[in-house]
Parts: sequence; C-alpha cells; structure tokens
Amino acid sequence: MKIYNLFYIFSLSLVFALLFGCGPKSITTDDQYLKETSKEWIPFAGNETVIFNYDTSKMVFTGQGLNSYFENVLYMTDQSGFFVVEKDYSANLERELLIFESPSTSYVIKYYLETCKGDVGEWDIFKVIMADGDFYKNEIKIVVYQTDSYNKGENYKYKNKITLNSIQFDSVYYWKQENRPFEIYYTKKQGIVAFKLSSQEIWTLSQDTLQ
Repeated sequence: MKIYNLFYIFSLSLVFALLFGCGPKSITTDDQYLKETSKEWIPFAGNETVIFNYDTSKMVFTGQGLNSYFENVLYMTDQSGFFVVEKDYSANLERELLIFESPSTSYVIKYYLETCKGDVGEWDIFKVIMADGDFYKNEIKIVVYQTDSYNKGENYKYKNKITLNSIQFDSVYYWKQENRPFEIYYTKKQGIVAFKLSSQEIWTLSQDTLQ
C-alpha cells in the first residue's frame, strides 16, 4: 500500500512538471541600472560646449542635457512544460543619452549608454555616434560591462596614441568607413576628439577645450 502511495505521488509530480514545467531557475524583473563604471564613458555633465578646428575654421557643439531614463524591455521568453507554457519576462532597463548640436551645421554628436539583460547574462553597451541626418553616420560601439562573453557586435579599433593635425591623443577608440563621416576618434577623458568629413578635412578638438 505504501509503495502504491509513493508511486501515485511520484506520478502526480511528474504530470505537473510536464504540464507546467519548472521554469527558469532565476528570474528578476526589478529595475536594472547602468554600472557606475559604465557611466564614466560619457565624460560630460550635459551642458558643455566643445569646439573643433580645421585650418582656420571652427565648428561649435553644445550639449543639450544628459537624459537618464528607463525603458521597459522584453528580455526573455520562457517555454516549458508538456503543452509548452510560454511566459514573457520584462524589466525596466536604464539608458543615458546626451546629444551635442551645432547651430552652424547639420551634424550632431550622440553619446548613448544602455544596460541589457538576457537569459545568459547582463551587459552594458556604450555608443558614440556622429550623424548628418538619418542617412550619414559613423558609430563606435563598445561593450563596457558584461557577465558573459558571447559576441555582441562591437564596432571599434583602439590605439594607445594617435597624432592628428599635430595633436597627440592618448587611449583612442576610433572607426573608419567608406562614407562620411569617414572617421571618428573618441577618448574616455574627452569624448569625441576628432572626425574626418572628406579626404583631407580632419577636424580636431580645440586646444582650449583640451585644457
């Protein structure tokens, strides 16, 4: 009789497991914040003015304010059980966005941070973008924090030192492409320090701004 009861309990437990599944072992839907070390990749308070020089010309960009906000994101769908019970998991994930505009040109500079999560880990992504409208843009993308190691599509190159227009910049992340803006250069200390708009037209951060 006892053996029958044990078998009945085991069978009932197995049926419930097949029907509803055990689901993921660890699920969190709490707000997820950017790491403080990730926020260091935007080296501005938000209202600064930066000046770039090319020959005798200058281009002035002014920050439009650092915008910090949360976006509700569906980050995982769990499917389990004999009848494939499906459940979606969402969380509020933090973002930071800072845009620099230039009144004399159509170019804008964007600094963007986002925290992300999935069923295998968490990560923070930093993007710096220089754009002329919606079509012409150049973008650097760097994973600045992660708990796993799979490829997330980073887009950058790095040099310890680069000299542009006789100015040396240290610890430089950069990207080159075939359409304008052809090249952009960035450092964690100064943000974008140079960009190239034609074969010879390399704009570099003003010496006054570098102080």
